[in-house]
Amino acid sequence: MALPKMLGFVSVVVTLLLAGCQPAPDLIAQRLHSNTGSYVADIADDASFSVVAADNLGVALWQDKANQPRFRWLIDANGMEQIMSVDISADGSVVAAANRHTFSLWRVEDGEQLGYWKINDGEIEQVVVSDKGSTIVLAKGDGTQIAFNPLSGRRIEFYGHKERINGLAISPNGFYVLSGSNDFKALLWDTRSGQVIRSWQHESRVTQVALQEDGEFAFTADSKDNARIWSIASGKKVSQLQFFDRQRIFSAARFGHEGKYLLTGSPSRRITIWRTSDGEALRHWRASLPEDTPQPASAALLSVAVNPKATVIMTENSAGLAEWWNINLASQEEP
Repeated sequence: MALPKMLGFVSVVVTLLLAGCQPAPDLIAQRLHSNTGSYVADIADDASFSVVAADNLGVALWQDKANQPRFRWLIDANGMEQIMSVDISADGSVVAAANRHTFSLWRVEDGEQLGYWKINDGEIEQVVVSDKGSTIVLAKGDGTQIAFNPLSGRRIEFYGHKERINGLAISPNGFYVLSGSNDFKALLWDTRSGQVIRSWQHESRVTQVALQEDGEFAFTADSKDNARIWSIASGKKVSQLQFFDRQRIFSAARFGHEGKYLLTGSPSRRITIWRTSDGEALRHWRASLPEDTPQPASAALLSVAVNPKATVIMTENSAGLAEWWNINLASQEEP
């Protein structure tokens, strides 16, 4: 009776080992976006540009494979406080960035600063922004979240978490936010009412979250070995990522190819493609380190994205390096 289970286990092992043996996809291009390394970065959903923040350099917007940034922005005139978080809206129209006490919004089309705001208490940890900048959500160090409408000035505070928030994602229309916290919970909540839509419990602190653009799936991962994909409609688990590490931390995550795949990045330069339906790892490889600057021991993936044709994956890592990889997501399941 135990034989079928054992065979099933062996088949999973073989599948993952085969995936691990695949070579890295062809590297199309590299660009060094910061000589001193990047602190935070985000890539547009269509992988056409990225924004990077490094020490005392403000925020730089880099167009696809450009050798110089298109814009450099400072949150305030002094520009000396470390930028903690950056986010590009799903439609690619605006960029939000925050340091500990202030946050700003810029228009991508012409680089114009659309707003600059300060908070009166607490410290900002993360910021996300919806299409056209209609909703900005801040996560503060105590777990409080603030949803803010720049046009109307309306704001709502959300107290669903009691501890620090490690992961934050917003729906394109700005109506829903997914947050993961040290309190072992991931919450999907409504920015219009402050009501919790879904609550997912983990066994340890939640370190990473992602929302699929069409609102079909959510991804949550904790600090041990639980990384799950959920159906937003039912709240039920769709799959659990399959790996044998006792601890797997994800520093970046994004759904791709209409939600069929999940792309993740790790603090050890690992890039992985997972199948959403069953959590199987289809391919993984490592991002590079810069060759012409003093190399760090390693680098964390700060952001990953795939172009609309699902043929190019772009990555930004903490060593300041952007890379473009030639890969056809639709062909990953072929022998």
